[in-house]
Amino acid sequence: MTTSLTYTLIVTGPAYGTQAAYLAYQFAHALLTDSPHTLRTVFFYGDGVYNGNGYTDPANDEFDLVDAWQKLAQDHQLQLAICIAAAQRRGVTAQNCAEQFTLTGLGELSESIAVSDRVIQF
Repeated sequence: MTTSLTYTLIVTGPAYGTQAAYLAYQFAHALLTDSPHTLRTVFFYGDGVYNGNGYTDPANDEFDLVDAWQKLAQDHQLQLAICIAAAQRRGVTAQNCAEQFTLTGLGELSESIAVSDRVIQF
């Protein structure tokens, strides 16, 4: 018998420059499509808030991670939460926040952690 777990992911790596955010995306995608588990929230913190910058414009031959997060959220009714304090420090505002991403506080992260079986940071 397989036990279904609830996960919260914390993404601290930027959309480009490191593998952290891409690995988080791959994990989230696998969790949502190939497992019985639930992903409650993906919380972007620190440089991870750059994943929600709607002005990101990768080269044609690069994987568009911001777009991939948006599609994943839309297809699976997934919450993509961005820490508002970290976002403000990095110039990510309500005006340039990509669709499917929500600016929120650390209280949202605390709530998600409290009801999750597993928390993984990338």
